[in-house]
Amino acid sequence: MENDVEKTHITKLSGKLNDLDKKLEELKAKAASSAGTVKAEYEKTINELRGKRKEVEEKLQKLKTASGEGWKELKKGTKKAIDSMSKSIDNAIRKFKK
Repeated sequence: MENDVEKTHITKLSGKLNDLDKKLEELKAKAASSAGTVKAEYEKTINELRGKRKEVEEKLQKLKTASGEGWKELKKGTKKAIDSMSKSIDNAIRKFKK
């Protein structure tokens, strides 16, 4: 059974993932309105980000069922994966704003 700290942390990470999903949707919309090489670059980046997103979701699901020391380790790994995805999305947004 999750304690309040664990529930709060999972809720916080889920919220971050939802925010990243919104940014990913913005990139998808920009890709749809692009053409040629730019569209291909968008699509490649989006596919990479989808892979990272899947990894984050899997870690988050494992975190929800973990306990004790396993929970602490998964918490670190999940946060690291979300931070990595966030950085990748921000980099993609900056890249395509040029």
